[in-house]
Amino acid sequence: MIDALYISDAAHSLVYEYSSKLLVPSFKSLLHKIYDLDATSTGFDNTTTSATNKSLPSTIALNAKYDLIIYRQNSLSFVLLCSKDDVGVKITSSSANPLLPNTFIERLIETLEEFFGELSSSKISNHNDVVTLILYQMLDDGSPNITDFNKLRDLVKHNSLLTKILNEAQRTTGYNQSNTGQAFSNDIPWRRADVRHTSNEMYVDVIETVSLLIKPIVKRNKVEHFDSAFYSSKNDSLVDNYILNGHIDGRIDFLCHLTGVPTLELILNKVGAHLELPSLHRCVNYDLFRERRGVLSFIPPDGKTTLMKYDVDLNQMQSYKEKMNLIKLGTIDVQFVTNESSSDFEIKIFPAQMINKVEFVKIKIVCADSNDQVKVNRITHGDFQNKINRKHEWSIREIKKNVVPTLSGSIVTDADNDDEQENGKEVQEKEIAGGREREREREKQNHKNEDEAIATSRHKAPLYLEVEYCHKGSVPSGLKVESLKIKSARGLGENVKPFKGVKYITNSGHYIVRS
Repeated sequence: MIDALYISDAAHSLVYEYSSKLLVPSFKSLLHKIYDLDATSTGFDNTTTSATNKSLPSTIALNAKYDLIIYRQNSLSFVLLCSKDDVGVKITSSSANPLLPNTFIERLIETLEEFFGELSSSKISNHNDVVTLILYQMLDDGSPNITDFNKLRDLVKHNSLLTKILNEAQRTTGYNQSNTGQAFSNDIPWRRADVRHTSNEMYVDVIETVSLLIKPIVKRNKVEHFDSAFYSSKNDSLVDNYILNGHIDGRIDFLCHLTGVPTLELILNKVGAHLELPSLHRCVNYDLFRERRGVLSFIPPDGKTTLMKYDVDLNQMQSYKEKMNLIKLGTIDVQFVTNESSSDFEIKIFPAQMINKVEFVKIKIVCADSNDQVKVNRITHGDFQNKINRKHEWSIREIKKNVVPTLSGSIVTDADNDDEQENGKEVQEKEIAGGREREREREKQNHKNEDEAIATSRHKAPLYLEVEYCHKGSVPSGLKVESLKIKSARGLGENVKPFKGVKYITNSGHYIVRS
């Protein structure tokens, strides 16, 4: 199925090539398809995730024989050449798993990052021999074979300078198998054999990504103050956000540095016991999880892994109040109000009280016309920049508790500047002209007032807001880790007490607030 892999840099220059067959298309013959994909994706941000510099995989047909899977990360492009079967059925058909190439390339990138750190074209070029050995183990005649990183680390030796230093330090200090107990065999595919660590520690990261589509519902009070162009500054506007669509993608990452082959037990709270259809790592005892929901019993892989993935569908919640409380009490709520009688608008950010720290908030104000600019009338926190791609950005580095950042602005176009100049000329003509000229000016003014009355119904407003943020504290779903226990510690030692840590992180996904 997978016939070749090509890795190129940002300029589409070939950095690395691996093929499982003798006759495969050259990378130059694929460039026209890659250029076409770049042209169609220019100006759109939906091909890149907000949290990272990774792109969503793109599948395009090269010809009747091959399909291309293109995956971009940072400045590198990973291109998989996948052959269709003998009868011409595409890899996206029901005869094959369409996610297999995408999953493989993501697994490959994770493995390369574990070996070399953050990937770059120079690292791939300097370690092309190691990359070839990794692919030789991960692919067997074009089909995925060994994808567990710990197994690959045993099969592929990466003799870096750091490895040589650590081996020399162990030799000089006498740290070997004789002073740490008898070596034990290990047939667990996701864990390395004879794992030993001088500092034993384990960390749990609960990470959730919130995606929302919100429509603000503005309720005006009967008493209105006309001394301000924007009503909400006098608390005359009540904003109630209505969730049109929303879901939460969550995962539990586990970082393990434990000697031996320990068996751990991770206990979640009641929220974890009621998660529907979670995806578990194969190291987790699934039979025990079915009997005791919310309890993960597992022999951890050495290093970092994802124990569980889950999804919370907000659309399935019957109570709308419960849905809104989950957002207002667990993450960041954004209020967006536009003025019906002008081009003014106001944005307020309300972080939940249980949030410990807001890392950053970015709000992109998307306008209808590329010539539209945002005039900032009032800003309490952060910086604002006008962009040329219709998306003007308000960025805040961090927000303290009990603080509500506010931005008040208006949409300004080139026509507004021209109207001001025309108004100035008309004033001069009124001062000079007299008699009949003044009557004509009055008639013109009447026509102008009629035009302005019609124009008031055409006041511009931002189309929508794109919200990006990251904060630490409790996650919106309310999932928490109750305890993390070591049930058995084969090879660890009775007197060893590993260090434990739990962290909760919330990121924004596709968070859209309509006008």
